[in-house]
Amino acid sequence: MNQRKERDVRPGRGIDAGALTDCLIFDVDGVLVDTSESFPSAIRATVEREWSEAGFERDAAGYSPEYNAVLKRHGAFNDDYDIAWTLLNISAARTDTGGASRLSEALPSPGGLERLIDGCRGDCVEWLRGAFAEKYRRDHIREVCARDYFGWAYKLETPALLAGWRSLPLPAYIYTGRDLKEWELAKRTLSWNDFPAERVVHADTGIRKPSPEGLSYICDKFGHKNPLYFGDTASDRRAHSAFGMGRFAAIGGILPDEGMSFENIGEALLNLTGWSG
Repeated sequence: MNQRKERDVRPGRGIDAGALTDCLIFDVDGVLVDTSESFPSAIRATVEREWSEAGFERDAAGYSPEYNAVLKRHGAFNDDYDIAWTLLNISAARTDTGGASRLSEALPSPGGLERLIDGCRGDCVEWLRGAFAEKYRRDHIREVCARDYFGWAYKLETPALLAGWRSLPLPAYIYTGRDLKEWELAKRTLSWNDFPAERVVHADTGIRKPSPEGLSYICDKFGHKNPLYFGDTASDRRAHSAFGMGRFAAIGGILPDEGMSFENIGEALLNLTGWSG
């Protein structure tokens, strides 16, 4: 994993001259919880099932790590249920332009998908509805994808941080794209059942990434000025960039070009705060 060649590893060193990091803010998926099998499996199952039920030929996987990397590096495609909806409608549009009804031919290649979504400069829902016919209804696809996630896919998740939140070296907070029900599952996975609700910004609060409001809310409410935010996708990076305070650390391999990039959250905490659990 790429890391900055001359990284300052002094504990708590902040972006402001002489300032010390005063809190830790965590994304959940890909940071605190290993979701590499859960949401992708739900997306894949939804795409394959819905494609088949529409009378098309399901002859390929409906999702892959390569597609996941393309979408998560973009910044607008943070919602996994909308990813399933996006892929189905893009693929259906390709059958309308003379493409075959096989999923292997209707799904664009990862490179082709990257070129397509490059035209999305704002909200992914508005972009898709403007660029493609909505042959697959968003509410229906979101419902069936959530059913797969809550029915079985969440059981594939494991904790990426094997430590209690109280043991962390600085006050801890959460800014996640999960809704409240999904956050409750993550709490159980982490054994963080007593994590204070007032320290969590989730989708049901009305604040969604890549908005910087989640970071602003936490810092304003609790009086912090120099947070260290751990995320794994472009939407996390965009939220922090717009917020403009503290530091951002990329976890996992989706953002290899980020200046501070780490294989996992444990490595990041050790290097940036000196904490080893």
